[in-house]
Amino acid sequence: MGAKSGVANAKEKSEGKVLRAVKRALGVLKDAVYPENVTCDLCGKELTADTRYNLCAACTEKMPSVRGHVCLNCGVPINDEADFCLRCQRTESVYKLNRSPLVYEGGAKGLIYALKFGGKKYIAKLLGAMMADAYLNSDMDAEIAVFVPMSDAEKKKRGFNQAELLAREVGERLGLPVLPALVKVKETSPQKELTGKERADNLKGCFSVAYADWIAGRRILLVDDVFTTGATANECARTLLKAKVRQVSVLTAAVTVQKLATE
Repeated sequence: MGAKSGVANAKEKSEGKVLRAVKRALGVLKDAVYPENVTCDLCGKELTADTRYNLCAACTEKMPSVRGHVCLNCGVPINDEADFCLRCQRTESVYKLNRSPLVYEGGAKGLIYALKFGGKKYIAKLLGAMMADAYLNSDMDAEIAVFVPMSDAEKKKRGFNQAELLAREVGERLGLPVLPALVKVKETSPQKELTGKERADNLKGCFSVAYADWIAGRRILLVDDVFTTGATANECARTLLKAKVRQVSVLTAAVTVQKLATE
């Protein structure tokens, strides 16, 4: 019995070594075929110099970055001297503020579409770096990062949660722990075609809290991909605040310029 057991253990170790060797070889092959930081994440052209973000000079110049005077609440650029955009003047927010490095148009929209619908998960590194910089340039002060959750069915369909990928990139850069402290417990209709009020109604009661003891009394950074009407941020923040968190700030990759006719 002892001899057989020894042979089995030796066989297991040998198979394990082979599997590890195969994984290493596949990793090397993947890096050779799809090397990171060699081509622009947006246009695919070869990068001729090191850049802060994985974009070529032309795409960097065209990127719709958030600059200048912004809404104190949602962070969208404002062309006048108002403190709040028209969207935020008409809505009440329970989160502290949202900040985004990009406006959701042009190249920014292309990047987020490629991440969400093109399966290009590596783009989360680029967007996460931009988001971390936006955080550092704001007056946000968080202790724990939490991402907007997907339902099991939604995650199974897409294969991943883009908000989670972004949160983990942001957390790594800012030194923040990332907790799956929100759970989506109810299926909802797609938000894309809904008005602001319909979005808010659609999301009511769809989130619950996990790790309540860990987040109570903490300042939370809520991470998502796009800030549109604020309905998702509000419902998530409301759920977290019921769990006695101290404060919720929101960090998204991009913020939309609201089209008032669709509100």
